[in-house]
Amino acid sequence: MKFFIAFAVLIAGISAVPHHDINSIDFSNERLVTDAIEDVIEEVSQAIKDAGLDPFHIKREDFNYALPVPELFKIDAYIDEVLSTGLSNIKTNRLYYSVLLSRLYFDLELPLIHFSLGGAKADAVLFNHDLGASGSGSVDVESIRVVGDIDIYLGIITGVSVQSIDISFTLGDIKSNANLVILGEDYSDDFNNYVGGVVPETIKAHYNEINELFEIVILDLINEHL
Repeated sequence: MKFFIAFAVLIAGISAVPHHDINSIDFSNERLVTDAIEDVIEEVSQAIKDAGLDPFHIKREDFNYALPVPELFKIDAYIDEVLSTGLSNIKTNRLYYSVLLSRLYFDLELPLIHFSLGGAKADAVLFNHDLGASGSGSVDVESIRVVGDIDIYLGIITGVSVQSIDISFTLGDIKSNANLVILGEDYSDDFNNYVGGVVPETIKAHYNEINELFEIVILDLINEHL
């Protein structure tokens, strides 16, 4: 679910234009409005990079633990070459503000988020029983896209407010090419079918609910900063 969290951070950042910045924008000038939004998108993209999320890289981590009586429980594990890229690559397919309608139209996309694992392995003992698991591979999340429009009200006394938001969230595809072995059994196909099949199908089957949630969250975020 990491890509959903990242996208929520993106939307929050775009919405969180400081109050004084909003009031300083000339809403009679289409270009100034879109330039201000583009600046925020760039800031969010840079913030994701500065937070170490793109690229996110773990060269190697080892973990070892044992009870004082190791026959009851002990574990030796490692992960190697964990990599995630693409979270900050925010593509603006369309960004337009209509002065006549006081409406902002947008089409934003994360074209590709890549996750890969060079290798991971865990060997454990539980009550004198040997347990083990290993994994490697990659998962690609393709085309996370949000298209929508925001109806803005410009009041002489009340200032800037948002009348309504319409959101259309879509997911292109998820491709999983992973290897997973647990207790000597190969679960690679099961994992790949679930991540690359069940997960995207479930998301697509609930577009309406996801869009409704985005609309509620984004509206709340915007109102907090107006």
